[in-house]
Amino acid sequence: MMRLRAYFVGVGLLLLSTSVQAQRAVPVLLEGEVGVERFSDAAVRSVFPVGANLRLGPAFVMASEGRLRLRPQVGLKLFLNEIEEGLTEHLLFFKLGGQVCYDLFYIGQTTFFPYVAAEFNWVSNFDAERYADDDVSFSENYLRGSGWSQEMGFRVQWREVFLKAGCEFFNPTLRARQSLIEEDLAAGYVTPESQVFRFHTLNISIGFSLFP
Repeated sequence: MMRLRAYFVGVGLLLLSTSVQAQRAVPVLLEGEVGVERFSDAAVRSVFPVGANLRLGPAFVMASEGRLRLRPQVGLKLFLNEIEEGLTEHLLFFKLGGQVCYDLFYIGQTTFFPYVAAEFNWVSNFDAERYADDDVSFSENYLRGSGWSQEMGFRVQWREVFLKAGCEFFNPTLRARQSLIEEDLAAGYVTPESQVFRFHTLNISIGFSLFP
């Protein structure tokens, strides 16, 4: 029994040592950012003038002198349209993907990174109604869909803080809720079952990059 226990302790120490060595070989940073978004399409922008974004993920520092960074990430984007007092339309994006950036050059303590990213998006469109007692109710999705987006831009970092600007390209096909189609048909309107939307955006974010 003592030999067996010693064996497992030895294996555990070996795995821990291997893990520590791997962490030393590939430094990992914790990165997060928040920012604002604006649709490039005028028709969409007239309904949702501006939105907010949030992204978070570990960044693996690789290549010569740690100039290449690979970041798997999760994120959210939210656009709001106030229909009337207490009633707000939401356009919500849940995002999962990755970003690659490269340390192109630096001036003093300021580093300049071009970047590209690809993310899978789940999109939903719904209303939220707030009542006098501050309770909030959410409607069913009017539109929903999913698809891949691509983004490119530039990032300027000073120590642990960075500023990022980019453009995202996204043309999802969103499907209307069946009950909505039937309600509109009863009222004399024809609502298409699905439609392609131009959800290209320009964005500016501020973020942090820290060793955990």
